[in-house]
Amino acid sequence: MKIISVRVTDEEKEMLEKAKKMYNCGISTLFKKITFEKLENDFDLKIIEKYEKSKKEDTLELMPIDEVWERLEI
Repeated sequence: MKIISVRVTDEEKEMLEKAKKMYNCGISTLFKKITFEKLENDFDLKIIEKYEKSKKEDTLELMPIDEVWERLEI
């Protein structure tokens, strides 16, 4: 496993200490949890934006669920 160091001010460290108690985990776990949740949320927002743009431009392609299962070979 790799180690990544992050420099923080005393004030930031104090905030992290409070947050780790709130989330009931260590600072490393807190950083990972928040970082990956943020990345996942950003990815989801991109998908939604793409969907809304396609819908607005009337280029949205939909297909019946049976066809989806067939394409996925499920």
